[in-house]
Amino acid sequence: MIAFEHVTKRYGERLALDDVSWRMDEGECAVVLGHSAAGKTTLLRLITHETQPTTGVVTVGTFRSGRLSRTHRALLRRTIGVIYEDFRLLSDRTVFENVALALHIAGQFVDADVVPRVRRALQEVGLDSHRDLLPAELSYGERQRCAIARAIVNRPPVVIADEPTAALEAQSATAIIELLTRIHREGAALLVGTTRPEVAAAFPGRVLVLEEGRLRESQRHGRQNEIAEVF
Repeated sequence: MIAFEHVTKRYGERLALDDVSWRMDEGECAVVLGHSAAGKTTLLRLITHETQPTTGVVTVGTFRSGRLSRTHRALLRRTIGVIYEDFRLLSDRTVFENVALALHIAGQFVDADVVPRVRRALQEVGLDSHRDLLPAELSYGERQRCAIARAIVNRPPVVIADEPTAALEAQSATAIIELLTRIHREGAALLVGTTRPEVAAAFPGRVLVLEEGRLRESQRHGRQNEIAEVF
């Protein structure tokens, strides 16, 4: 489903990724663990085609790295739901409108289709009663939930979360991890980027450590930690 083949990414003289090769299969869960500025966000942006590799090839389903047409970008957006670290919610739109925007970008505008899908996504993240509020009226954790609803409203086969628990207190972080884990167990492939080892340990699946531009698989010891024990 996602494959990196000898991918290197440079920003001028700075080397962000160095000859990275790895793959993630359909329905899998994986966590990329690395310190701030280790290259996690670059790796995720390569998957969403927001940036292109300096050398090497990134494949996501049927899409390969390179310039995509507007039609292909719209198709890719239906394939991947992205939860950004800074949420990227529109401040002048309600919670409902922010989530509906993902459907509009995918070419869906008919209320009979859009309204029930947005309401379902908001119910899943516990925000349906907040649907008429603006982002500024939400807590930090509620904004994160709104971003998750927007990412899953299209029911994409892949969900990517960049630092989904950043700046959240323990109870909210646990709730977000549980929510993302449930989304994965319902069938979506889940890729999480984090700086926190305890967050990486709380998710099922592989942990990939990103250091100095290189990606290696970490060995888990024993069973996955219970979330309650991590926090």
